[in-house]
Amino acid sequence: MQKANIFDVAHLAGVSIKTVSRVVNNEPHVRASTRERVAKAIAKLDYRPDEAARNLGRQRPQRGSSLTITAD
Repeated sequence: MQKANIFDVAHLAGVSIKTVSRVVNNEPHVRASTRERVAKAIAKLDYRPDEAARNLGRQRPQRGSSLTITAD
């Protein structure tokens, strides 16, 4: 069986992907009844957010510099 993803949870709960994201990240502005529907869908599908995917969006851009010294 394939691992459940955020799309599956949204479909089962009848909400948008953004709403599922808000619930998973415990963000405000989600009705209690909607939060409960999403939570039930998460439990039914045994959904677990992919940590690698979550970390991709949270990484800060890497900035670096280099100095090259040449002898003339």
